[in-house]
Amino acid sequence: MQPLPPNAPPRIGDFTLLAALGRGAMGSVYLARSPGGRPVAVKVARAELADNPQFRERFRREVEMARSVGGFWTATVVGADPDADRPWMATEYVPGPTLQQAVQDFGPLPERAVRRLAGGLAEALAAIHGAGLVHRDLKPSNVLLANDGPRVIDFGIARALEHSALTEAGIVFGTPGYLSPEQVVGSAIGPHSDVFALGSVLVFAATGAGPFGEGATSALVYRVVHQEPDLTRVPPGLVPLIVPCLVRDPANRPTPARLLELIGPPSTEPSWLPAQVRTLVEQRHTELRELPAKPPTRLLAEERKPPTRLLVEDPPPAPAPSAAPVRVAPGGPIRPYTPPLPKSGARFRTSRVVGLGWMAAHGSAAALCGLIADRSSQAAAGVRVAAGIAFVVFLLLAVRLLVDALRRPLAVEIGPDGLTLSSGEEKRRLPWYAISRVKVDGQGARPWVTVWLVGAAKVPETLGRGSFQTHKGGVRVYPVSHERYRKRRERDVAEVRSALAWYAPTAYDPK
Repeated sequence: MQPLPPNAPPRIGDFTLLAALGRGAMGSVYLARSPGGRPVAVKVARAELADNPQFRERFRREVEMARSVGGFWTATVVGADPDADRPWMATEYVPGPTLQQAVQDFGPLPERAVRRLAGGLAEALAAIHGAGLVHRDLKPSNVLLANDGPRVIDFGIARALEHSALTEAGIVFGTPGYLSPEQVVGSAIGPHSDVFALGSVLVFAATGAGPFGEGATSALVYRVVHQEPDLTRVPPGLVPLIVPCLVRDPANRPTPARLLELIGPPSTEPSWLPAQVRTLVEQRHTELRELPAKPPTRLLAEERKPPTRLLVEDPPPAPAPSAAPVRVAPGGPIRPYTPPLPKSGARFRTSRVVGLGWMAAHGSAAALCGLIADRSSQAAAGVRVAAGIAFVVFLLLAVRLLVDALRRPLAVEIGPDGLTLSSGEEKRRLPWYAISRVKVDGQGARPWVTVWLVGAAKVPETLGRGSFQTHKGGVRVYPVSHERYRKRRERDVAEVRSALAWYAPTAYDPK
């Protein structure tokens, strides 16, 4: 959980907001307290969705159906207002990590824990289907791990979002790799579609990867329809449980009730979670107990100014006794400098000047080596040979630097609505609601602004220089001053970090 952003309201309905939990396809998610002190998770729709009558009507129907879902393994809906300026829904808050986070941080779950997970998810689906709902987007990030078992969240949200403004933003519903074949090809979707997703979730829990691998959305959906799932790393004892879930024909998949029969009685061990995950759950409980009954006092308006750029040439200004606090970016303090950035965002761009300077230096070195290597020089034969080799090396480097310098520079804008990368007239935009995490990744001479997209967001086409290429599960967006010298690059990295921390407080990862 993170502090509330400056633009967050103090209350939603009867719930007092305490912290930010993240962003999803629907909008922002907050931790709040009910009037009686109960912790809840409040999901608030984005403004553009609120203007869509179809979304409001679908949201209203799905909330009413979600209220009727019972069972132990779902997060109970405790409040909603489809008619608010920005529709919202409040559910029980579960102080545990998602399955996605637990597996990424601590590795796959042991077989007994996967069986307990399967039982809880099957029982949750039985309750959801019994209420006339189909989840449509069951995935590791929609499964929370609590001490007494898993909880399924966000049932009904995918249905409410269909045919909304999100389709115009290039987002498809469901998550590639967990979509059923009938969802991919546009056939009728029913309860058996959730059973397919359940099988995929269990493969992820047992192996750390989905049954259809990783890669571009197009590749994943092709494998779902045309290839068999990869179960080579699944423990043998779980294969008979998972295989029936992943058959292509929905009619041949088991029902959740049948899955519960296949799983058998639950283990009698007191805790089903691995020790590291139990510790994380306890930490969440501790954080929840330590939260104040009311949110902390908001910063004054003059303390919420956007980050300002650093001028290398300017000396550090003398601190004024009454000056407002200065934002501190990870890695050290950032001193303010003029002129300030526009309120709409911060802009950064790659440079040609440094590249041309290095090209000139390498060209001069090549010319000098060429003079020494010339037969008319007075140098010894061995020296002329070495100079000739150096001439070739410096000349090749100079040509490469010239080619790089002549390419169109990239510019990135970091603002309230997201990241925009441009090269000449071409632009690519990534809104914050499509980004689950953003950070400056990489050390030394090659730092990158890297993002991790929400499961259904599409990766834009590249603008060159390695932009929008996948890397370690994320997508590289912008090379931060690769062509600049070290001290200037470090300052540019600090500026970018500050802008990300300001404009994307819930998505920014300072690590």
